[in-house]
Amino acid sequence: MIINNLNQILLLIILLIEIGQSLAPVERSAHSSVLVDKKLFFFGGHSDHSLKKSVILDQIIYLDVSKPFNTANPPFEEISKTIPFGSSFATAFLSPQKNIIYLFGGIVKDVNTDLDSFKSVLYSYNLETNEWIIPITNGIAPGRRREMNGVINNKTGKFYVFGGAIDPETGSQNIIILNDMNIFDTISLTWSKGSSIYAPLPRVDFTTTLLSNGIIVFIGGRETNNLVDVDINQLVLYDTTIDKWSSMMARGVILENRNAHSAVLTPDERIIIFGGCKGYNETILNQLAVLNTKTYPYEWSIPQVSALNSAPPLIYFHSATLIENYMFINFGQNYELKNPELQKPFFYILDIRNFTWVTQFEPEQPEQLPVTTNSVTPIATATITNTSLTNLTAEKSGQIGIILGAVGLSVVIITVAGFLGYKFYKKQKYNRAIPTAGEIQS
Repeated sequence: MIINNLNQILLLIILLIEIGQSLAPVERSAHSSVLVDKKLFFFGGHSDHSLKKSVILDQIIYLDVSKPFNTANPPFEEISKTIPFGSSFATAFLSPQKNIIYLFGGIVKDVNTDLDSFKSVLYSYNLETNEWIIPITNGIAPGRRREMNGVINNKTGKFYVFGGAIDPETGSQNIIILNDMNIFDTISLTWSKGSSIYAPLPRVDFTTTLLSNGIIVFIGGRETNNLVDVDINQLVLYDTTIDKWSSMMARGVILENRNAHSAVLTPDERIIIFGGCKGYNETILNQLAVLNTKTYPYEWSIPQVSALNSAPPLIYFHSATLIENYMFINFGQNYELKNPELQKPFFYILDIRNFTWVTQFEPEQPEQLPVTTNSVTPIATATITNTSLTNLTAEKSGQIGIILGAVGLSVVIITVAGFLGYKFYKKQKYNRAIPTAGEIQS
């Protein structure tokens, strides 16, 4: 019976180890990401190492950012419930109630046939039931598009999405760049249009950042059907409180134009941008820049960055997320590499307090509650001695059980250690044997 119990314990430990092992994701770019409390979700993307026929992924993976980890082995986990289709160049946003993630636009593919499988421009994913649905909405929904960008105002529950492009991948024979502002009210599930007066030229591959005063800042990208780079120092602003467009020439350093970059907003209202390229795969010298929105006009600066040996390569179509004092740079494509076999599932972390690239993520620990010392009256106890033969036999039996248990535990520990060593060897062998790569056509 003891042997059977040990076997069951061993099987349980092996199962827990298998379940707890981190996922080694394939490289990807043009994915969508959303932070929900202490979980960072990634939806879809483009990968040349997809295990299905289509290079457009239907995978959902996430990171638990409540615990420390190293970028050499980030604890990615996969959700078994996939997106109902392959998704790339979409944008995702979280409802203010934090129970629904919406996925808007993008390329939509059947991952098994690689054929277009468009049904709706908007899907919702319920985090509580783990189910995808096409929400029933009011108003006139916008048409299909890709490479747009949007933000949600958690105070009003309204999602603002601007621009994008339609092309053969999104149901159009021609490439047409768009410049309409679409607004989705997540409370009433109603679509409406923003003002078109003084709206910027049609644009793709830009960033949008919502400030605390309700102004959306548009940075960079490519505009018109000729896809020329936008002047990054000429900022476009949209005031969500009065539905009004305006523009501003930023002061400070003169930055290189860029597209397919990323942006995050710090608690003190600085916008940090990273990555991207000029035109079609042209190198930019300063990947990292900071826009101070507390001055007027807004002011660009280039921070002094430390630990450059841990800095990312030249990448675009990645994602950036601010988690506490850290800017996470995830996935994307290194456009300098001509060999797709050299692409990797990139993961870099910038400490925004001192602009240092780090490899170790250390989340803030919740403040510990003060220890209260209550006066407790000790309970008087009495030792009861029973020297009957029955009790002595039971005591010896217990000692024998403890000895056998200790021996069994030793066997389990040795076995598990050997198993872990074997798994580590296999994992190292796997990582050396299978390359990760990806390339996307812009």
